[in-house]
Amino acid sequence: MVTFVRATAEDGGARSAPPRHGSADPTLRTSLRVRPVVPGGTCAPTLAHERPVITDATMTALHAALTGLQQRQEVTADNIANIDTPGYLAGRVDFESTLRSELANGQSAMVGDSAVRQSTDPTRTNGNNVNLDTETTIATETGLRYQLALNALNGKYDLLRSALRTS
Repeated sequence: MVTFVRATAEDGGARSAPPRHGSADPTLRTSLRVRPVVPGGTCAPTLAHERPVITDATMTALHAALTGLQQRQEVTADNIANIDTPGYLAGRVDFESTLRSELANGQSAMVGDSAVRQSTDPTRTNGNNVNLDTETTIATETGLRYQLALNALNGKYDLLRSALRTS
């Protein structure tokens, strides 16, 4: 479940109002349990007991990246849906820094809901800080990165299939 930390007047932060669209309201959002589809029709594993027998650090990192990119796509869609909602503050997903540090420390690569934060961009007079140009750029870049990660994961599975055929 994705959660947002809303700034309050006591925090000295920007105003926040409940979003008009239910999908963007973090208190109403339910976990869809949707995981990225990988070649062969399987889903990216999220639990330890679901992880495939044949895996390595690269595959685990790619699965985590796909999860983070999916989360970014959802938050960007919510931002666009609430572009005219007074007081709505855009969400931002930054999973790359966490993923990078986990990999550098030799930890298992995982992306959690803590990667979602509110944008600190300036607000308009109605308290909303969603910019359609920024959101469109983020959506396009996220789609390209998602495709790149899928291609890399597909390459890893192709190597495994090739090795299994020749043995």
